[in-house]
Amino acid sequence: GSSWVAAFLCFIILLTTVGNFLLILLIVTQRSLRNTSNYFLVSLFMSDLMVGLVVMPPAMLNQLYGRWVLRGDFCSLWYSFDVMCCSASILNLCVISLDRYLLIISPLKYKLRMTSCRALWLILATWTLAALASFLPIKMGWHELEFEVQSPNVTSRQDEDQCRLLVSLPYALVASCLTFFLPSTAISFTYCRILLAARKQAVQVASLASNVATATTDEPTPQVPCAPSQPTSGSESRRFTNKHSKKALKASLTLGILLGMFFVAWLPFFVTNVTQAVCGCVPAGFFDVLTWLGYCNSTMNPIIYPLFMRDFKRAMGKYLPCCRRSGEPRPSAISLSMRNSNSGPRAAMSLKNVL
Repeated sequence: GSSWVAAFLCFIILLTTVGNFLLILLIVTQRSLRNTSNYFLVSLFMSDLMVGLVVMPPAMLNQLYGRWVLRGDFCSLWYSFDVMCCSASILNLCVISLDRYLLIISPLKYKLRMTSCRALWLILATWTLAALASFLPIKMGWHELEFEVQSPNVTSRQDEDQCRLLVSLPYALVASCLTFFLPSTAISFTYCRILLAARKQAVQVASLASNVATATTDEPTPQVPCAPSQPTSGSESRRFTNKHSKKALKASLTLGILLGMFFVAWLPFFVTNVTQAVCGCVPAGFFDVLTWLGYCNSTMNPIIYPLFMRDFKRAMGKYLPCCRRSGEPRPSAISLSMRNSNSGPRAAMSLKNVL
């Protein structure tokens, strides 16, 4: 059983490390991906890469040996990095949702609002808050249980062989609110607003196509034949409407997958963490499983986010034949792919593309 557990955990660590590193390298090397919006993705992939490099390997040794096999001085340093990297990953997801919200709500003002300097300040604030929620209270001892005789997670082995972060109720509530509950509320709010905006745009496009088709039908028949490429029939209008309805449905499914994976990975852990601080009745093995479930969110982020972003598909298509397409459709505002925020609207852009 231990060999299978070791193989599975090694696979998770390898997938997390390689996936996040390759995506950071892809953004750095591809000029089309070096824009303000992708700064936040680099920060997200960097935090997930640190989870794979710094947090997961000692956690795997803890899981396999049942005790802390490294130097005792590294214990507090390790779970400080654990709290910081996982908190930074969640906060980066919150900032990404805010960036997408500004992009789709007011795309014309996005370039003025989200400059490179502001993006870097947001990233710095994200990592600062994650560090303040981890290194400072753990170094000062604010997380410790004040009236605890014996830790409930300690087994028959001696205390010095264990490395478990057992926190007090005030620290659990404050840290959980700052690093999960408030960011998850913001993520849910912004993604719901993005979904409503995408549906509204789809309705506007459908109404525009219907009005164009009606106006074309009501006009007297011209003597000069129309160009075959112009939509002069109701079937063309319906096809155009169905196309944007499918894009709105795809946007809904994408947001559902993103929110579902996020809450499945982290909500059980933070609820159990607060419960453990209240009663100390959570078994150690069950808590470890939920901890690794939260770690797996760092494994899924570099898979889910580029999977639904057209710019990343185009960039990866240069290296991976499976990502290559014969004919790429034109960009749409409903798509969740990140546009280059440093490029303004083109002069020849039609009303259909603007909507």
